[in-house]
Amino acid sequence: MSKLLQRNVGKVNLQYSIKEIYSILSTAPPEGVNLNHEISSAIVDSRSPRLNAKSIFFALDGNRSNGHEHLAEVIKKGCQFAVVSELQPQLSIQQIVAPSVLGALQKLAIHHRSRFDYPVIGITGSNGKTITKEWLFHCLKDNFKIVRSPKSYNSQLGVALSVLEMTTDHNLGIFEAGISQKGEMAFLQQMIQPTIGVFTGLGDAHSRGFESQEEKKEEKYQLFKGATQLIENTGKVYEKEIPFSDSASGLNAQLVFETGVYLGVNLDQLQKSLAHLPVISMRLEQLEGINNCILLNDAYTVDFAALEIALQHLNQIATNKKKVLILSLSDEQLALTESDAFADLIYASSLNKIIFIGSKNVLANARIAGGYYPSVDAYMNEVLPFEDAVILFKGARANSLEKIVQHYTLKKHITQLEVNLEAMRNNLNVFRSAVEPFVKILAMVKAQSYGSGLIDSGKFLEQEGVHYLGVAYADEGVVLRKAGIHLPILVMNPEVNAFDEIIDYNLEPSIFSIEVLQEFLHRLILHQKKHFPIHLKLDTGMNRLGFSQGDISELISILKTQPEVEVKSAFSHLAVADDQNENQFTFDQIRKFEIITGQLKDNLGYAFSRHMANSAGVLNYPQAQFDMVRIGIGLYGLVEEFEDRLENVLSMHSQISQIKEIQAGESVGYGRSFIATQSTKIGVVPVGYADGLSRALSQGKWNFILNGQLVPIIGNICMDMCMIDLSGIDAKVGDQLQIFGKGNSIFEMAEILNTIPYEIISGISTRVHRVYLG
Repeated sequence: MSKLLQRNVGKVNLQYSIKEIYSILSTAPPEGVNLNHEISSAIVDSRSPRLNAKSIFFALDGNRSNGHEHLAEVIKKGCQFAVVSELQPQLSIQQIVAPSVLGALQKLAIHHRSRFDYPVIGITGSNGKTITKEWLFHCLKDNFKIVRSPKSYNSQLGVALSVLEMTTDHNLGIFEAGISQKGEMAFLQQMIQPTIGVFTGLGDAHSRGFESQEEKKEEKYQLFKGATQLIENTGKVYEKEIPFSDSASGLNAQLVFETGVYLGVNLDQLQKSLAHLPVISMRLEQLEGINNCILLNDAYTVDFAALEIALQHLNQIATNKKKVLILSLSDEQLALTESDAFADLIYASSLNKIIFIGSKNVLANARIAGGYYPSVDAYMNEVLPFEDAVILFKGARANSLEKIVQHYTLKKHITQLEVNLEAMRNNLNVFRSAVEPFVKILAMVKAQSYGSGLIDSGKFLEQEGVHYLGVAYADEGVVLRKAGIHLPILVMNPEVNAFDEIIDYNLEPSIFSIEVLQEFLHRLILHQKKHFPIHLKLDTGMNRLGFSQGDISELISILKTQPEVEVKSAFSHLAVADDQNENQFTFDQIRKFEIITGQLKDNLGYAFSRHMANSAGVLNYPQAQFDMVRIGIGLYGLVEEFEDRLENVLSMHSQISQIKEIQAGESVGYGRSFIATQSTKIGVVPVGYADGLSRALSQGKWNFILNGQLVPIIGNICMDMCMIDLSGIDAKVGDQLQIFGKGNSIFEMAEILNTIPYEIISGISTRVHRVYLG
């Protein structure tokens, strides 16, 4: 093992006093300021859940918003200090005036970076920076405690925010740096100060700000000033197994391999990690297409960088499938294709087919072979057949590529559940910010990951760096293993007849009784297993599954004499963590848990983790966080008391199948519960109680949203469809409806049904198509 892995990184207090902040920013504090006031976070977004009395707000002036306009909102959240470029004396917040707010933030980041001496990897290049960074994290996370740039935070602002996340609980940093013009890299280098440089190569991306490729290369190489090791893309492709077949992925994998070798990672471990590299999620819809095709609908932005990233993603997931790009540009966007970089990017992507839709054939000008159509309608008159292909659709929303996407989409149930992975990432980070850095995250994915889809959510959470996944039953864990997920998986309700699968698929069972323990030990002896990880479920007041206080002595005597098992954790459930009126009951549970786990710790002779807090428990009871927390419903933003801090992840949609006019006296649906009193326009929607839309929402108890307007359900909800009142509404067949989501809260639906959001989302049928927005 490398000596780099043996560094002692004891936890220290990383907070700054406001006196230190003034000193770092070279500003004299005014009279009367409490110079000992602690600052623990630098915030640039007034909506951040981390904004509080210990934050300092940087009022950035951007293209779309001005932070100075949000100072009043910042004050309401308790923030007492802000860095501004324009003094606003009427506001009751201490303002530190700086010529450049961004420059002040960078100055703080430079100082903060200087406090740490562990290795830092700095990544730059024309292509593949984010993918290389995320793959490095994937391959090194078991050996290092890593701080890294979120997603593609590689700008002057993004790098500063990333570096400020460094703590002494980490022992490796990985940051990427992106530039678009001369003079930018010097600031990034001062903030990152890499000890190890990784250069992904030089391409034509972002060339407009440079006079030559050599000038751009010199600018990028400034990042590596002071680095003791430089690992470059020399054109060598990683030759062992990776889950991608394109050359770009092979080049990136080689960089990851060489970096891992330099850091002393075991070769077998490194190669195993590379064999299971994740797909890096992007802001796109991934849909199942006809003829065994995969559709990537990336019709959001059409700048050069967005096209480059989308094509990289296409390469990553294409493997043995053909690669197709359908690109549509408006007249204003045609300039994108005028540089040599556009043609080079297309050539480098090794596409099997490119189709361009626009007012003139830019492919001919760029000497690119492909199909050309002047409009979407023209293409729809001559739709090309594709089979075993990944088709990337790139174009702004206004270009109406949806018509083509819909043609190639495998015709499934029109009703869809949208899963916003960006929102899930935000929610995960809210919980991460609420726990100490050493506290692990166990993400619950039981019940089809609360309806969002077991495999896709599991893969996403593994990629996001959670430490454990939790499932209800062993068959869910088996599905995750077969999907290639390698995280430890805790099975909360193991059944005796599933013990063999638990052992075969390296799942970790919750043991909740002496009888279950004895049965599992018997199976382990038959399998000749030793030190198999188990988790002890303790009953501290829930009165559900679990060992009670009276069982502990017998439990200890068995565990001390049975080498077949090793206790990985002891855990319990908080019964009323979401009810502030039940504080005393929760405190009693926590005390009982501490007593029992203390007894176990004193007798077992080895360490194990403890976990008790669920989503509400993490935010309401910090003393219950222990070594690990279990986040379930909170990942989906469905903790009502924290609705302002969490984002909605799930929204359900459908379409109008038919519109008809009925006359006074006519009825709608089974039981004739709705009888028209006048001429009424109704719509038929293909969603019913078999999809998870409760029949109790019939007869006007729930509304859908159509074009921004509420439309009530009328009559009784049927198994496969329901009817809505469209009186006075401009609507047509095919119009999209929101069943629940933003503006149509699932909390309100749960209240009407006298239930909880859990029941609603876990009851959404598997026939409802899941669409993931990355």
